[in-house]
Amino acid sequence: MRRMLAHCGLEWDERCLAFHETTRRVSTASSAQVRRPLYRTSMRRWQPRRELLEPLWEGLGAELAAAEAQRATADR
Repeated sequence: MRRMLAHCGLEWDERCLAFHETTRRVSTASSAQVRRPLYRTSMRRWQPRRELLEPLWEGLGAELAAAEAQRATADR
């Protein structure tokens, strides 16, 4: 969150961590989710399991491995 705000040229605000405590009206399909705090059990759940993509990984070979290594380094 801090990196995203910095990228947008915005200052950090502690309220970013308490987004679920807001009392303002939310009228989106995810309005119920807005009221829940973050939790780790769903992190990366959207990503497909690696074994399902293994044939694709093998087909792309070294180029994909290099790109993945570069991305992992950038995330640190």
